[in-house]
Amino acid sequence: MACCVWEFTLACNLNCIHCGSSAGRKRDDELTTEEALRLCADLKKTGCLGVALMGGEPFLRKDFWQVAQKIRDLGMELSVITNGAIVDEEIIKKLAPLAPRAVAVSIDAASAELHDKIRGVPGSFDKSRAFINRCLREGLPVSVITTVHKLNLKELAAIREQLKGRKIAWQVQTAGAEGCRFPKELLLDDEEFYSVGVFIEVSRRTQPAGELPLIGAHDLGYNSGILKNISLYGKWEGCQAGVSVLGVRSNGDILGCLAINDDRFLEGNVGKRNVYGLWNDPAAFSYTRNFNKARAGANCLTCGYLEACKGGCNEMSLTKTGVMHNDPCCFYRLEHKLFAEELRNPFKRLWFRLNGLANAGGGAFGKLGGIFGGKR
Repeated sequence: MACCVWEFTLACNLNCIHCGSSAGRKRDDELTTEEALRLCADLKKTGCLGVALMGGEPFLRKDFWQVAQKIRDLGMELSVITNGAIVDEEIIKKLAPLAPRAVAVSIDAASAELHDKIRGVPGSFDKSRAFINRCLREGLPVSVITTVHKLNLKELAAIREQLKGRKIAWQVQTAGAEGCRFPKELLLDDEEFYSVGVFIEVSRRTQPAGELPLIGAHDLGYNSGILKNISLYGKWEGCQAGVSVLGVRSNGDILGCLAINDDRFLEGNVGKRNVYGLWNDPAAFSYTRNFNKARAGANCLTCGYLEACKGGCNEMSLTKTGVMHNDPCCFYRLEHKLFAEELRNPFKRLWFRLNGLANAGGGAFGKLGGIFGGKR
């Protein structure tokens, strides 16, 4: 197991519209400190290399430091995903000795007005920016996570300008509709979704990695014939839920991935079955571990990439179609839908394979680039 993503608590001080967990109040049956520490030991026994503590807002649990220290004492890497909106100097002082692999802070707009609207609490933008600045002064490895939907799509270029040259890693992901607060009409359409890939491609080509370390998340596109420089990995090898990644809810429920926020895919609970036994059960996580072509949905069933791709991101597939292995936002599929005329021309097809979209001019390609404002 490469990584466990642990929803440490559902308690939260913000009210974000796109929150897949609909966080705010902690669960009544949240794991106790003793149970949390036992889970840490169980994860280590299972071979887990790193644990990411998220929420809700993980710093709202009083035993955060005890559990975080246990993770480090066991030799696992620690990452923290926070909204950064808690003003407490002690947090920074206590984080540094833990030597976290990453301290990830959510920033969803370049302006305070829009960020605060998305996050549901006035003043959250200024607090999060102050938290980032304080972490940087302490030498902590800071990441920013931006979740994109129709409200903030055009903010990406301005956010890029704010992050450049600050030694901040940036992850761009797209919003799903798993939570109860997110209106589905704010989901990106096909053209907008693909344009996020174009933005990342152009940014990575034009900005040195040392100036702007930028990646697209697991939900952003696969098997493109045009875009070549979106994520850290060179090739998508299928959903990693239950393969290299494990998700644990704050009450101990076990999922392959927390983004697949659907009780149909619960594998158990740590109060009834330890992670070691479950992870090593051949019958567990069958939807990814035992994937075969017959499981694919209509969007992917006849695709030549299916055997390796396994139907794309299952979170995106469930959000958009209600079933697994049926991701309609695959870049390969979108390119043949959006750019059918251009791709029918063998010379244009070859040019784009060689050059990508960094210098795209007119037509459908140029229209996508025009979605964004600002300088490169």
